[in-house]
Amino acid sequence: MGRYVYKYFHDMHQHFQNLRPTLGPGARLKYIVGNSSFYGIQVPTEEILAHSLTRLGYTRIERQIVRKRNSKKELFEYCLSAIWDG
Repeated sequence: MGRYVYKYFHDMHQHFQNLRPTLGPGARLKYIVGNSSFYGIQVPTEEILAHSLTRLGYTRIERQIVRKRNSKKELFEYCLSAIWDG
């Protein structure tokens, strides 16, 4: 399961990186993402992706809960947003 989680975040980092040449200054990104729990270990997806966006130079990164997921009490969906200033 660890490989699966690693690959997801690696692929998302590459996605954010590959978007940059196509974005104009002030472009807004918005993603709906959910945190996860695997074998009792919570994965804060919104935090990890926000960190990735920061490292790649995106600004005004925000995470807002949009809804509680039905499966477990600690799981939520977030709107993750960022700005590319170029």
